[in-house]
Amino acid sequence: MMTKRRPRTCVACKTEKPKKELIRVVRSPEGHVYVDPTGKGQGRGAYVCSDQNCIEQAKKKDILSKALRTKVPAEIYEDLSQKLGESGNAGQ
Repeated sequence: MMTKRRPRTCVACKTEKPKKELIRVVRSPEGHVYVDPTGKGQGRGAYVCSDQNCIEQAKKKDILSKALRTKVPAEIYEDLSQKLGESGNAGQ
């Protein structure tokens, strides 16, 4: 029997997309916040579109901090932007 894949929601634009089209940010049980490229990291997760506009909106409104229930360092947003540049999705 096939299982139905549930879409994930971007915390910035509220768009539902397949998990593979989003970037996951995780707060580990120890309290560390990091970008999870595998999508399987342990802890509380939040998803952001692979789009610079969504990343900027999440930073401006501090949406990731609210979703992860902890302070998200500025380096996380820099890491997200860097991952966009590597994947070639910047500005889409």
